[in-house]
Amino acid sequence: MHLTPEAYRCDCYRLLMAPGAGSIVVERVAAASTVVSARASAPLKVLVPRPRGPSVWAYASTFGGGLLEDDAITLDVRVGPGAAALCATQASTKVYKSEHGGCSRQTLSASVGEDALFAVLPDPVCPFAGAVYQQRQRIELAPGASLVLVDGLVSGRAARGERYRFASYRTLTEVVRENQLLMLDALTLEDLPESSIADRMGRFDVYTTAILLGPRVEAAAAVLVESIGRMPLRPPDQVRSRLLATASPRPGGAVLRVAGEEPEDVAAFLRASLAFLVPLLGDDPWARKW
Repeated sequence: MHLTPEAYRCDCYRLLMAPGAGSIVVERVAAASTVVSARASAPLKVLVPRPRGPSVWAYASTFGGGLLEDDAITLDVRVGPGAAALCATQASTKVYKSEHGGCSRQTLSASVGEDALFAVLPDPVCPFAGAVYQQRQRIELAPGASLVLVDGLVSGRAARGERYRFASYRTLTEVVRENQLLMLDALTLEDLPESSIADRMGRFDVYTTAILLGPRVEAAAAVLVESIGRMPLRPPDQVRSRLLATASPRPGGAVLRVAGEEPEDVAAFLRASLAFLVPLLGDDPWARKW
């Protein structure tokens, strides 16, 4: 069979890509953010419903609807100068039981060019009973680049009696600019001899962190810190709050942390807190999930 040079290069690229590897390249072309390349190897899928516009929208998914033991998903994203991109998921990332102690892994590596915006808004990770999960995210920001990154976790299939029954959950996020570390955020959840994960998490079934950095989100981050600082710890009409939130200022941005009893409460709070992204992205990324 005769292959054209372009088809030959594509076949060679697929052969070189490891299972679960993907890449997205976004550039500013003719006054619009544009996907110039998007590739993925099974079990990873990359869907791009908005390849061009005020911002590019891309969704990462997997065949089978979740991560199996020893799956390793690696996504590389490049957002060029002046461009804007959203990277999200269609639904929560399910992590299935580890039968033999193997780990399910996800890695995100991204570089964001000058005056560019990168929004990472996945649904929470949902580890099933016995799951072993590791996640690492490293974002490199150029001068003037902006970032909004959400990282969330739900307790598992609580209705099936699997509340915090996973074996291990580890996540690490690094944000750097010109080789200077701006943010290092890590979370490890494992049962200890003296206490279980469920004991330490208390009544909360959802935990989410949002990192906001850069000139395009700095003003909104300051408003968010001020407004959350005025929130009462216990609403007057409730015995106890179903949701707790804190916002810490950072140079050029803020870190938001939210713990809630119900995923819907946390999702609604995040949507309201990050509503400033709608004009920056050209549309509401949460609208079709409600």
